[in-house]
Amino acid sequence: MALPDWVELKSTEHSVLLYGGFNPTWAAGKLEREIVDCIVNKYQTLTPQQTIFFAVTSWHEPYDILHEARTHNPSLVVLFSLTDPLGPIEKIIDQFPCPVKVVGYNNNQIDFIDFWAIACYKFFRNYCIEELIPSSPFDYVFLNYNRKPHWHRQFLVKELETNNLTDCGIITLGNSKYNLNECNENYKDYGSLDVVGDVQIPNDIYSLGKMDIWNSCFLNIVSETEYEYNENVFVSEKIYKPIIGLRPFVINGSPGIYNLLKNAGFDCFEDIFEIEKLFDLKKSTLFPTHSTIINIIKKLKNENLDELYKQLLPRLIYNRNLFFDYAKHQQSITTP
Repeated sequence: MALPDWVELKSTEHSVLLYGGFNPTWAAGKLEREIVDCIVNKYQTLTPQQTIFFAVTSWHEPYDILHEARTHNPSLVVLFSLTDPLGPIEKIIDQFPCPVKVVGYNNNQIDFIDFWAIACYKFFRNYCIEELIPSSPFDYVFLNYNRKPHWHRQFLVKELETNNLTDCGIITLGNSKYNLNECNENYKDYGSLDVVGDVQIPNDIYSLGKMDIWNSCFLNIVSETEYEYNENVFVSEKIYKPIIGLRPFVINGSPGIYNLLKNAGFDCFEDIFEIEKLFDLKKSTLFPTHSTIINIIKKLKNENLDELYKQLLPRLIYNRNLFFDYAKHQQSITTP
C-alpha cells in the first residue's frame, strides 16, 4: 500500500524522525505533529549526544520501521501512539537493536499522553449543561453510533437484532442499513472532512451529533476502536463523548479502557451496570462484553430511565468537570 504524501523522514545531527499518523492539515494531525515535535525536543535537550530514532508508527509496516531504525544504529528508539493505537509493531519491539520507549498510549504513567482527551479539550463543540439535560422523557434506552464496521461493532449489532432490541435504541453502522442519511458537510466544523475513505456515515469527531437524537437516548454504548486485550490501552474521542455529553456509558471495546478511566478518577457506574466482570481481564478473546451489554439493555427496559437519570446527574456532572481538569493536565504535559 502506498504511503500518504504527508509521511516523511526528517533527520538532524543526533536524531531521525519518521512521521506517520494523521494528515497534518487536519486538526488532530496538526496537534499530533506539535506534540511529537515537543517530545522530540525534550528528549534531545535531555540527551543532546544520544542518537535517537523517533517514529509515528501508523501507515508504516512494522518491519519497515525496524529496518529504518537498524539503518541509523540509534541508542534509543521512541515510538509514538497518539492518534492511533501502536499497532502490530508491538509484536516485534524486542527485535530493535536498542531500548524502546512508547510515548502516548502506553501501559505506565511514564510518557503516557492521552491524545484524544487533549484533542477533545481543544476542538470539541462547546455545550452548556442545559443543552445536555433532556427536557422531555427518554424515547430510547440506548444510542450506539458505529462508523467503521469493525467486527466487534458488527457483532454487537447482530446481538441486538437477535435479542429484538434494535427498537430500544438508535444505531448506526458503516456500510449497512443503519444510517441516519447525514452528510459530511453537516459536520465539517467537527472533523468530518478529516478522514481517509468513506463508509456513508460522517466522521463526526468533535460533536455529539444531532441534539434531538442525543437527548432522546439514556445510555451511550461506546464503540471503541480496539476490542482485544492490549497492555497499551488506546482510547479515542468516542470514550469522551458521553462524559462531555452527560450520559452514563458502557464500552464495546478493550476491557482495559475501564481501568484507564477508573485510574484517572472517572465514574464508570459499576454499581448500576454489572460490568465488574470486565475489569482486569487479560489475554483472552472470550470477553463477555457483548452479552453484558445485552443484559444491561434488557434490565434498563424495565427501569424508570428519567428517574434514574435524575439520580445519576450529579455523577455525570462530576465526570464532565473531571474531564476538563484531566484533559487540561494532559495538555500541560505536551507543552514546552
